[in-house]
Amino acid sequence: MMLEVFYTNKYDNKIALTDGEKNYTVLELKNFIASEILHIKNKKDNVVIYNEDNFAFIIQFFASVFCGKNIYLITDKARLNDINPDYDFLNDKSFDKTENYTFSKIDEHKIFINFFTSGSTNKPKTITQTLYNIMFEAKALGDEFKIYDENLTVLSTTTLSHRYGLVTHLMFPFIHGLKICIKNITYPDNVDIDNSVLVTTPSFLSSAIKYNLPFKISPKYIFSAGSKLDNTTFDDMEKISNVIEIYGSTETGDIAYKIHSKDNLTLFKDVKMEVNEDNVKVVSNYIYQNTAIINDKIEVSGNQIILGKRTDRMFKIYEKRVSAEELEDKLKISGYIENCYIIKFGDKLVCLCALSNIGKSYIINNNVPQLIKNLKQYLLKYSEIIPQKWKFIDEIPKTTMGKINTNLVNHIFSVNLSLPIILNRTEKPNEVIYEILFHKNCNFFNGHFPEFKLVPGVVQLYWAKEFAKAHFNVELGEGQWKRIKFSNIIKPDCIVNLKLVKDDKQVSYEFYSDEKKYASGTFLCENIFEGVL
Repeated sequence: MMLEVFYTNKYDNKIALTDGEKNYTVLELKNFIASEILHIKNKKDNVVIYNEDNFAFIIQFFASVFCGKNIYLITDKARLNDINPDYDFLNDKSFDKTENYTFSKIDEHKIFINFFTSGSTNKPKTITQTLYNIMFEAKALGDEFKIYDENLTVLSTTTLSHRYGLVTHLMFPFIHGLKICIKNITYPDNVDIDNSVLVTTPSFLSSAIKYNLPFKISPKYIFSAGSKLDNTTFDDMEKISNVIEIYGSTETGDIAYKIHSKDNLTLFKDVKMEVNEDNVKVVSNYIYQNTAIINDKIEVSGNQIILGKRTDRMFKIYEKRVSAEELEDKLKISGYIENCYIIKFGDKLVCLCALSNIGKSYIINNNVPQLIKNLKQYLLKYSEIIPQKWKFIDEIPKTTMGKINTNLVNHIFSVNLSLPIILNRTEKPNEVIYEILFHKNCNFFNGHFPEFKLVPGVVQLYWAKEFAKAHFNVELGEGQWKRIKFSNIIKPDCIVNLKLVKDDKQVSYEFYSDEKKYASGTFLCENIFEGVL
């Protein structure tokens, strides 16, 4: 009985949740959940939970479970348009306690949890699983790695609204009696608890290595999922922790894992695979109705699997098929490119590139058109079909789950405005400084002015806002600007710093260099759920 904690008092004095300073016992958690049950039991059958506050999310989730609700978990307001309009939205953050409440037993097979995923298609899909699927997967995770130590505390950089976060940060420790840390982990130095398990993504770990950001206290275990963990990062993290890389998806749950960078992936004991010509059928108790189809190319040998190229990243251009992944692999060994992502945009391929130090130096000493020409000539040695449009950035944007943020990639190419080149970034909690180059080939120099070109003020505002939205994942009010000031002009090929600082209600920005200050101002943050309650 995986929910036994609710039906007996023998666990009531155990610590269930902690923020590192304040602890909550199982009894206290149950009392909060009981009060929320009374609050939402008469709400509509469909409930939507969005809460960046992990404590509030956990209370609302379990209360919804015991009310028998059909639960939708979302990570942004756009998903509200994909839900049956007959729903109630749960977003409270303050809760009462109800003592001596008797929890009714529920059928885990009849509690449905709906997640959203866009995969690589950028088209949102609703993935439905049962509470039974989620709990079975969470129990198997602890059993597979024999992680039962009640002194362990599970922390996470991911959101509980994703399946990976729900299973690994909430249900896995809850079922196995581990403590759940409810504070949000945004930087490695937030990991400051002894005997911890860190639930995270490859992008978080690679950034920790890239920017030399050490953990305050190294985790005992690290779970990583969302995309492939590169071998260098894996090896570096393995020096300080027990690393477990998980391969899976929202549709399938966990499929396989490895604990050393050079290992093949090992199937979880409860997972079976049937390899077909164009796809793979996955069978397990982690999946609603036990079966799901994935588009990965996979070789299976016993309980070991080897991943090949994804079939859904093959594009047909001018009646010819081309593999985006193969072109990306070639670009990564060109010397100019650290990472890249190719998509089909309209009827052409486009490429977003994260420049290497060599690539950045080349642009500073030459120009962007010449670099694009070099990259095109380089790729033509391998393929007739190559990207026709290129944009450059310092990192390929990722979601909170560490997957490519295809929405943002598409947005970048939909904007007919040149990207300034990001040469470096320095991050702190709620602050980031970008070193950027407004190179002379940016199209916004055209017309401003033929004899004296400069970066228009509206372009400075636009990029300050775009960088703030992307880095802090916030919505900024249209036209809600304050204290806008332009102090000096920014000329072509000028390297400047853009500093962004966020608090609860606003993001301030400043363009400056060692010699002078160019511009500054403030954007007001919107309540991204305003009007949906």
